[in-house]
Amino acid sequence: MFAKTLLFIVSFCSFSVFAIPQWVNIPPSPSGYLIGIGLGEDVSSSKQAAIADIAMALNSNVSSAVSSTANTSGMNGSFDTSSSHSVVSDDVLLPQIRWDNVAAENGIVYTMAKVRIADVIDLYESHLNIALKPFNNILVKQQIDLNDYLFLLANQQSLALSATRAGAISSLSAAAADYHQNIETLYSKKNEFIGSTCFNVKKSNDRMADKIYLPSIESAIQSSRFKLKSGNDCIPVKFRAKTERTGKTVANVTMQIHIGQPATVSKVIKFKGQSSGSYKSAMMDAADNFTNYFVDDKTLIASLLNDSGNTIEIGL
Repeated sequence: MFAKTLLFIVSFCSFSVFAIPQWVNIPPSPSGYLIGIGLGEDVSSSKQAAIADIAMALNSNVSSAVSSTANTSGMNGSFDTSSSHSVVSDDVLLPQIRWDNVAAENGIVYTMAKVRIADVIDLYESHLNIALKPFNNILVKQQIDLNDYLFLLANQQSLALSATRAGAISSLSAAAADYHQNIETLYSKKNEFIGSTCFNVKKSNDRMADKIYLPSIESAIQSSRFKLKSGNDCIPVKFRAKTERTGKTVANVTMQIHIGQPATVSKVIKFKGQSSGSYKSAMMDAADNFTNYFVDDKTLIASLLNDSGNTIEIGL
């Protein structure tokens, strides 16, 4: 009899220890709210998981890494508290989060986070409004110019982020859908500029530099998908190159390049080449290094604009 009683007590304790709160197994779905369920070894990690759960509902690509400023006052049963959290992902924004349930069982902490969908929409719309204001003048133009193109190029990461955010709530917000359409319009204007704009690389005062380096500049511009033509209708590209010899086989080149009239973009590019043959071969190797550097995503115009400082160094 004693053994049976002991067995019953042990079985009851085991069941109690591994009991999971009902709201974890069957989360509520209140109208107008997003719910996130998290678990972890402590309150902080559990809340981070709950925030990530909500974030995933907004954007399936969001990182589960979050930062939290939550403060709790104990683990005695479930309790109500609220705090401000931010997801460590530029894609997702979350307003103030309400914690409806926090419970601990067998060393595991369970939390339930709740945010108002209306608050999420307001937050996204506010951020989108601020982020896209600088582009309003470009949106109303029939055709953009080089300065507009460079501005779009410089802010392409910001635009991509805004596009992701607008897409996350476009089905819930007419304003977000409009923002998303405006971003598509900006991309279209950027592509139209590329398709309709040509550049003209002008000769310098150095015949050798014109022969060896000018074709490399033209190739780098074409890698940005722009056309090359002669004539005053095209955007001028001017350069000056100074080559210094090191020993017999190394050519060190310092090139000043300007795009636009007056110059809209200007930067110094330093690069070098070497050869086991002549010094001219070393110069040609330097030109090849220049061409090979400005390919794929590292286009010449984008590099002139985005690289920090006044100088770009290639293979030095």
